[in-house]
Amino acid sequence: MNYRSFFLHATILTLLGSSAALAQSPVAGTATDRARSSPVFTMYFENDIFTGTDQHYTNGLKFSWLTADLVGWGQAGWRERVVAALPFINRTGGQKNIGFALGQNIYTPRDIKRPNPDPSDRPYAGWTYGELAFVSKTTVVSDTLSLQVGLVGPNSLAEDAQRFAHRLGGYVRPLGWDYQLRNELGVNVVFERRWRLFGRALVQKLGIDLVPHVGVSLGNVQTYANAGGTVRIGLNLPSDFGVQLARPGSVGGTPADDLDPRVALDRNFSVFVFGAADGRGVARDIFLDGNTFPDSRSVTKRAFVADLSTGLGIIAGRWQLTYTQVWRTREFTKESGRFTNFGSLTLSRAY
Repeated sequence: MNYRSFFLHATILTLLGSSAALAQSPVAGTATDRARSSPVFTMYFENDIFTGTDQHYTNGLKFSWLTADLVGWGQAGWRERVVAALPFINRTGGQKNIGFALGQNIYTPRDIKRPNPDPSDRPYAGWTYGELAFVSKTTVVSDTLSLQVGLVGPNSLAEDAQRFAHRLGGYVRPLGWDYQLRNELGVNVVFERRWRLFGRALVQKLGIDLVPHVGVSLGNVQTYANAGGTVRIGLNLPSDFGVQLARPGSVGGTPADDLDPRVALDRNFSVFVFGAADGRGVARDIFLDGNTFPDSRSVTKRAFVADLSTGLGIIAGRWQLTYTQVWRTREFTKESGRFTNFGSLTLSRAY
């Protein structure tokens, strides 16, 4: 599928989703008892092995835990006051969740067989981080505020991770890690708002929804503003805020109400397809701009980057598995090819 046909299909799905959402608004007064008591563990695995390449954003691994609702968690005193004081003020019927995540991203140039990489290509870099996130949501809107703190450079252990994986899989040994970015402490503060425009406007269990989003990231690792949306269509759609990549602010998604097949009493299976788009205006990307203070390799980044993606999701009981195929536009001026391609596999379980 070329990008023009993908964009056409995504546009059609978006228009269908918008009309369905306008035709029928979210169900008011839906029960949330089981949804509120279900934390979710999520594992993200992203790699260009799914597309037969080995370059640029080449690997992402992330593990996250999103707690059950903390609004009525039965604690008194200072713990109750802390939860009550968390941002995105106590919406009527809303939920509050805390997310914890550990992750690592690996970036390489196109030709990893060169001991001295092409200085006009993306530099070697690794980013290993911990993330603390706060999520406030209702059945129709979700706000996420997260803090990422981690290490860029040799202390990220990205070199060791990639060489171990290549040795284990019998792949070419990457030779240019001596030229990776220098050690630097990285901090990102991320905010994202997502809306769920929902309508069961097709036939009984066949539904469609549209999940637009806007966000911003501030930090010495990545500073950008982004906007986009996801359209899903399928049987027994989950009542969450859509499939996300392993990017800042993604810590999985707990059910928003008891209609979600992971917690519902009358359904425990779902299958759906989706298309998504995300555009970012980029002011800072350490993996392209290089280290903040020490001298390091760098390239001239592009100010606007877009992700186009499509995928499939399956829910069986409390398990959810999704696969997403991503086409990312050029991130720097001398990048070869029209897109960077990679796959994203996500496995989660609601408890």
